[in-house]
Amino acid sequence: MNDQQRAERKAKRFYISLVLLLFAIQFTIGGIALKLAIGDPALAVVPDYHQAALNWDETQRASKAPERLGWQVQVAVSEYPDATGRRAISVEAKDEKNTELEKLSIAATVYRHADAGSHESIELPHTEGGRYLTMAEMPQSGVWQIEFSIEGAGEPMTLSRTLDLEH
Repeated sequence: MNDQQRAERKAKRFYISLVLLLFAIQFTIGGIALKLAIGDPALAVVPDYHQAALNWDETQRASKAPERLGWQVQVAVSEYPDATGRRAISVEAKDEKNTELEKLSIAATVYRHADAGSHESIELPHTEGGRYLTMAEMPQSGVWQIEFSIEGAGEPMTLSRTLDLEH
């Protein structure tokens, strides 16, 4: 084998190795990008978002129902979690005549914006007057979303509250 053949063989090995190295780098970058895209809990899809988008008119009508009916709905969340990381959620509902509403069925979905993939569905039982009360798993500080669904009002009704909890 002469020097020219050795040089050709060496060049072939170099360029094949270079191409394989570039493929390996490309696959590594792709794998990292895929891990970041599906591994971050903050990038999760909001619960029932697709169904709400499909039924946009009904969703908008339900979200505007309390205002349209003249209802006053007060939502309060305890500032500090208890020892188990739960916070009290209270809803007070009054109609247009300032009468307390007692025969409602209120459910809620609670999730933290930084972890929208992890959500909790809860029921708020009636306690007294127009007050509904429950405890929800909300241990961390941050921005939280509570999506209420109210039945027994004669039409579908929803409320949405965004809370910035410091403690």
